[in-house]
Amino acid sequence: MPTLAGRAWGRTVTGDDPGLRIGEVARQVGVSPSTVRAWERKGMVQPRRGEGGHRRYGSDDVARLRDVRSLLTRGHNPPALRSLFAADPPSEPVAGVRLRAARAKRGLSLREAAGKAAVSPSFLSLVERGLAEPSVALLQRVTAAYGGTLLEFFGAAPRDEATNKLVRARERLHLHGFDRVEMEHLVSFPGAVLQVDIFTVAPGGGSGGGYAHDGEESVFVLDGELDIWLDDVEHYHLEEGDTLYFRSTQEHRWGNLGESGARVLWVNTPPTF
Repeated sequence: MPTLAGRAWGRTVTGDDPGLRIGEVARQVGVSPSTVRAWERKGMVQPRRGEGGHRRYGSDDVARLRDVRSLLTRGHNPPALRSLFAADPPSEPVAGVRLRAARAKRGLSLREAAGKAAVSPSFLSLVERGLAEPSVALLQRVTAAYGGTLLEFFGAAPRDEATNKLVRARERLHLHGFDRVEMEHLVSFPGAVLQVDIFTVAPGGGSGGGYAHDGEESVFVLDGELDIWLDDVEHYHLEEGDTLYFRSTQEHRWGNLGESGARVLWVNTPPTF
């Protein structure tokens, strides 16, 4: 199963790439350099050393550290995280690790969790072990059953709006691992009433089923075409420049039936997806 948020668990720094310094990494993750060093001592990340012995980090190191911070802020205990984020690449992708940790934290059996998410226990087990690729719809239902949102489980820790309103293009959170779908998260501030994402949907890709949640949403097609079904009654074919509004309580599913990729700006309010 592909990993979420670009978590490939191997550094992408090459001999021609000097990598990032610890101060830049700390800024992107939202912690102090001393915290990054502490996490390194605990084996949660292993940067390479450049000339002069200075630490150099790749994009996957940044992704891993964002995972560490995100889980710590949600109450997971550090000793458990040390085993999940050991410096050697784990045998399971982050999606499965996070879902299993969330289920254990809530004291749910596999059967209980599967019942809440309307999925079979056997399939949820496969997802947790990294043996099945989850759809957007499945992950939305599972995270909702655990009392959160997809972004809360797989995104980075929220940014401080008071000191950092601007999100640079290089700082966008990328969520991978769905069936021919990639999400780029644009806004993540505590108390924000908007959730703004860009979805890139390859031909044949889509939500993999329907889902519903509180709120309202608007979809604007930047490139390509996208089909959206509401309550399996309404069907809309959107082309470049088209906009669709609907209430999120309507069960919605979507897919790219065209022959080229689609890019879609998707806004939810409140951020319940």
